[in-house]
Amino acid sequence: MTSSEKDFAYAMNPLKILAWPVGTWPLQKYNLFSTLRTILSITILITILTIMSVEIWLDLNNAEKNLEAVMLIGCGVLAVSKVIWFHFNPYGLITNFSSAVRDYKEFCGVEKRAIMRQHAYMSRVACVGVMGFSFTAVTLMSITQALTKDNTTVNQRNKFDNNTTQKEPMNYPFPSELTMEILHIPENSYPLIFITENIMLLVMSAGNLGSDSLFFGIAFHLCGQAGILKMEFNRFIDESENMIRHFHELASRHYHLLKLFKDLNDTMSTILLIQLLTSYFLICITGFQFILSLNVHNIVMVMKTFIVMSIVMSQLFAYSYVAEYLKNTMEEIGYAAYCSSWYNIPSYLSRDIVFVLRKSQDPMQLRAQHFFVVNMETYMSIVKTSMSYLSVLRVMITT
Repeated sequence: MTSSEKDFAYAMNPLKILAWPVGTWPLQKYNLFSTLRTILSITILITILTIMSVEIWLDLNNAEKNLEAVMLIGCGVLAVSKVIWFHFNPYGLITNFSSAVRDYKEFCGVEKRAIMRQHAYMSRVACVGVMGFSFTAVTLMSITQALTKDNTTVNQRNKFDNNTTQKEPMNYPFPSELTMEILHIPENSYPLIFITENIMLLVMSAGNLGSDSLFFGIAFHLCGQAGILKMEFNRFIDESENMIRHFHELASRHYHLLKLFKDLNDTMSTILLIQLLTSYFLICITGFQFILSLNVHNIVMVMKTFIVMSIVMSQLFAYSYVAEYLKNTMEEIGYAAYCSSWYNIPSYLSRDIVFVLRKSQDPMQLRAQHFFVVNMETYMSIVKTSMSYLSVLRVMITT
């Protein structure tokens, strides 16, 4: 295996592991097999959403279980949306990942490889950070759930069968006790149900956070290519031979990166809108439950709501940070061309730099369906607005 193949494997293999099982890997063959994987994933996710809706409808008084169900519904909606959109509208991802394949084959040199390797490492950190934090949070939620006894569920189960004696309810990976009771699932099937539900949660994580990893990975790769172009704009004047040809190559490369960014933005805009709205909804719901739990000194519920808010906030922060970093990196290309020794080159060539500067002045911002700009300012605005609403609710509760 050549060094370029090793670098590509280092950057892309983790993304493929997460995206291929659910059919969202952009470099796959879009055939019947990939479509079947996507349909199977969507069926599993819709099954989770149905079970969560049934659990809430049958037991409206259990706040702890309903909170977990609402969180899973939000995550399930995100996962279904991303799997459907990334499989059936993958043009922006395919063009970006195909360009990444060519970049790893064509770009050589120690400095260029170092820049690409650095951004591949940043992609890994973002993916592992989001996935690791979410899995840790879910584990903590399972631990806190094991510390409490769900007496409400026991009473609700007895409504379906008056002859059933009270017993300790089964602890499933996600709330599904009442659904299992309606379907008359025998208790000796508990190990099979437990394993199946864990697999369903893995599919949800792959559909939601695995799709996020695709975006993080290709966005950081695009930042790496912008960093290489910035370095070449700083140096192209030092090359006295074939300066004109080299400048035209750099200008063409800049246009190519701008087009890749536009394709990525067109693909992600709908998903970003769903992500922002769902995150905002979950922050408000869990924040309100957090206030109520503090009021009644329910420590377990306080821990659960804090964990849910942390998951949502970390995912939203990752999107905002990557979008902000991508915008700043693309803008630095024009600044690098301006800082070059353009005054030492022929006037007819220096005038062409103006076109590069003009292109770089257009803000390269990720937009959620042209309504919201996704950056750190948007993240802070969502957090501030959510906290303002929660402060009003807190005053209403305490008074």
